[in-house]
This record gives sequence, structure tokens and C-alpha cells, in this order.
Amino acid sequence: MTANRDAWMLRQVLDQPEVYDAVLVSADGLVRAFSPGLSQDHADAIAAALSGVQAAGRATAVFCRSDTDSWRQSLVEFDGGFVVTIRAHDSTLLSVATSGAADVGQVAFRMHEVVAQLGREMGTELRQDLGSGV
Repeated sequence: MTANRDAWMLRQVLDQPEVYDAVLVSADGLVRAFSPGLSQDHADAIAAALSGVQAAGRATAVFCRSDTDSWRQSLVEFDGGFVVTIRAHDSTLLSVATSGAADVGQVAFRMHEVVAQLGREMGTELRQDLGSGV
């Protein structure tokens, strides 16, 4: 199943200088949308990793005396760039990959603006296990 019917939500973030790609991921690790530079398989692998980033953020919240559900964003730096991940909704993450020359503060600011503009459209209904009923 292609999750890219919602890719339009990523356009305003992808327009930022030095931004490579973006993904919108449900909190349980499923891809909702991804930029044209990614394949579905690559987006799926990134989504799984981002779910771990959020889990690590929640698990370490106590380190800064915060509630486990207070995670808002993470920044991972590499030799060649950055990955900025923010909470787009209670059940959704927005993540952007940039070059090392990116103004990550401006990129993160724009990500938060887009989330504020789109609000609930970025949310994902939580999956329920309907079971087999047996």
C-alpha cells in the first residue's frame, strides 16, 4: 500500500534550503507520507528508525525531569547533515533530513509552522487490534 496520498503536506517543509527529504510517520512506525526522493521501502525503514528515536526520547524524559509523554523534538547530527524529528500530532511524527549547511533552527521552525497550519490533518488514528474473535 502506498502511503503517499498525503505527500502534499510535506511540500512547505521540502521548500526550505538544504532540505533533502521528509516523512510523516504514525507514532507506531507506519509511513503516512514521504517525499519524492524516497522509495516506499526506504521510507518504511526510516519510519521504523524514527519510532525508535521517539521511544528513546520518551524513555529519557525523566533525565531532564519531564513526563514521558512530553517529548517534542529530536535532532540527530551526522558528518553530512541533520535529521530533525518533531511531534506533528499526538500520534504522528514529522521528520526532515538536511545537508550539513542547513539552518536547522529555521527548518525546525518551519516544521512547527506547518504542523500548526495543518493541525489535525497530520494526525493518525491509532490502530486497534480487532482480533479474530475466536
